[in-house]
Amino acid sequence: MAIPKKLIIVFTFFYIAIIIYLLLFLTIPEFQAVIINARKNMAIFTEGSNYLLALLISFFICLIGNASIGFPIPYPFVLFSLSQPIYYKYSMDLVVSEILGNGFFWFEILGITVIGGLGSILGEMLSFLVGLGTKKVAKKVSNQTLKNVKGFGRLVLEHPKSMYLFIFAAAALPIPDDPLWIALGMSDKKINITKCIIWGWLGKNITTFFYAILPLFIILGYAASGIDINDISSVITEAVMLLVTLSVMFFILTFNWGKFLDKRQRQKLSN
Repeated sequence: MAIPKKLIIVFTFFYIAIIIYLLLFLTIPEFQAVIINARKNMAIFTEGSNYLLALLISFFICLIGNASIGFPIPYPFVLFSLSQPIYYKYSMDLVVSEILGNGFFWFEILGITVIGGLGSILGEMLSFLVGLGTKKVAKKVSNQTLKNVKGFGRLVLEHPKSMYLFIFAAAALPIPDDPLWIALGMSDKKINITKCIIWGWLGKNITTFFYAILPLFIILGYAASGIDINDISSVITEAVMLLVTLSVMFFILTFNWGKFLDKRQRQKLSN
């Protein structure tokens, strides 16, 4: 499988940047203090009337994060940083079981979730528009990456009855779905974009909810294991998740989906 050198260079740069970031965080106390203090300062955005500002931050960071095609903006970790102080705010007066049954806690978490989901799906529309423009380029230029993306779209479009379910699943899972929306834009078939947006938004709500509630899951997990969570372990976990996300995106962009589907069709015919 021939992988474009430019694609390798771009992703290698991101991998190296994240690794350097981790090394600086773990070896330089001053750098570590700056990162941790920046995370703690996020707490002011969830207090009182500032909650509206937290919603705006959630919307725009998710919009930018999902509109950045191939450039990993760590919007999930901003959601993490916004929701974590919400939990700590309620934990000052309530135990974990009481927090889980507190309607106001869930209202604040769901507010960040739904607004963030809306920003996420609107950001993905840029990928769809890129696909529309790329379709014209693909007809004139022979590029393996473009063929791979278009082949990935075939994987969805060849099953029209389950297409929206596929869009929902791709949006609901914490994986990069930019290639899917680009592929939908590159498709020659007629697509009901309104339904795609609705199903994508529903899926994005699940993703944003996962990141927003992740602090509570981590706290409960560490508590059950007898381990105290701290800022250092949180930053390391976030960086690892970003590396995994990059790896999934690299696979989708470099795998020859067209060849895979053609081979599968030939196998069906031979059987």
